[in-house]
Amino acid sequence: MDSIKTIAPIFIGRTRSFWLGIVPAILTLIDVIAGSVSDGTAEPIATGLAAILGPLTGATAEGIHGFMLAVAPICALIVAHQRGGLARPYTTSPAKERELIRTIEDGKSAFEAGKAFGERLLQTGSKPRASAPSTTKPAPKPKP
Repeated sequence: MDSIKTIAPIFIGRTRSFWLGIVPAILTLIDVIAGSVSDGTAEPIATGLAAILGPLTGATAEGIHGFMLAVAPICALIVAHQRGGLARPYTTSPAKERELIRTIEDGKSAFEAGKAFGERLLQTGSKPRASAPSTTKPAPKPKP
């Protein structure tokens, strides 16, 4: 074993699955819930985006909402792809991420120092002892 393989957690705000999957899915969910609670025309996210993009591109709230619904499955696939296999665990705090990475690095340093010490012992031909040699004589064996 040459080195320690550890998967450090990552702050969720630094991931593609968050920005390309979770955020768009939440925004679409807000629009769908708002539309189902009202008469079906209240789409706050799509309306806000239409107010920003409308003068530039001519986009409407209905068109933006339709696009959001169309790409929702793609957002789910992005999250599934990023979290598939051996994925890094998420943390919600950048400070916690730094602390855990520092702990992992300290553990690697201690492990590698112990490994180097063991290799030096093996190279010199000496064997490690569990305790210091005894200076007392062993008790004589009784005669039969």
